[in-house]
Amino acid sequence: MSGVVVVGVNGSTESVRALRWALAAAAERHWRVEVVTAWPHTGPVFVREVPGHHSDARERARVAQADALRCALAETPAAVPVSMVLENARPEDALVLRARGKQLLVVGTSGGPVEEHRTGLAGRCRVQVDCPVAVVPADVDDARILEPLARAPG
Repeated sequence: MSGVVVVGVNGSTESVRALRWALAAAAERHWRVEVVTAWPHTGPVFVREVPGHHSDARERARVAQADALRCALAETPAAVPVSMVLENARPEDALVLRARGKQLLVVGTSGGPVEEHRTGLAGRCRVQVDCPVAVVPADVDDARILEPLARAPG
């Protein structure tokens, strides 16, 4: 099981749909899934968990991620190995970092396909990753797979 599908999850309906699609795609290919959730990059953040320290933003992200995974797994028949990552960063930064060297990055969208592919999260990630990006629209049962865009030199 060498392949990895990275999927961005923020707790929205669209991200749960993307996670379900990623789980199914990983099951077909015998890959594993890495669920990435980012929370706002503001204020001081401890590198390690510190007893007595609580971050509301991190906790909201953790709960949203756990809820999304529970919902997606309830509708996914195949058992797929899943790892979960919480990052204090902008979503595209966290996803691009985690997608390096992986087989596929998956994101959900509620916007129109042209707009999302150019300026949305998928578009912002696509110019920085070295793997295909699957965009899972809110109203379609399948994803559109986009090849990475080459960055402009310099």
